[in-house]
Amino acid sequence: MSTSPSPTTVPEARARIDEINERVVELLAERQAIVDALCELKADAERTVRDPEREAELLAHVRSVADEAGLPPTLAETLFEEILAHSVERQRRQRADGAAGPSAEEPSAEEPADKATGAVSTCGAQA
Repeated sequence: MSTSPSPTTVPEARARIDEINERVVELLAERQAIVDALCELKADAERTVRDPEREAELLAHVRSVADEAGLPPTLAETLFEEILAHSVERQRRQRADGAAGPSAEEPSAEEPADKATGAVSTCGAQA
């Protein structure tokens, strides 16, 4: 994937890892901003936060990309499951704070109440 030469010293390797970590965080922040926008779009369309079919597709795709890149698919899947969980919770809070879309008090037929908070949200977490 990388066209950069392999590091030849421990400090060089650590510096490269630090750079990659920063890029990963920046990409996660970019993803989060897009998910926030998607939340609003879903609220406007009165759609639920969770889309199990989309989430399954996303995780299958992530596993495939990881496998092609030589990364253990289970590692990628675990990371993205955590990212999805964070997105769902953030959007449920966003929906509750904005009181947009369907009521946050009654679960719809599509979206059961959150087990931990009882909150219901209708904006999209899958991206």
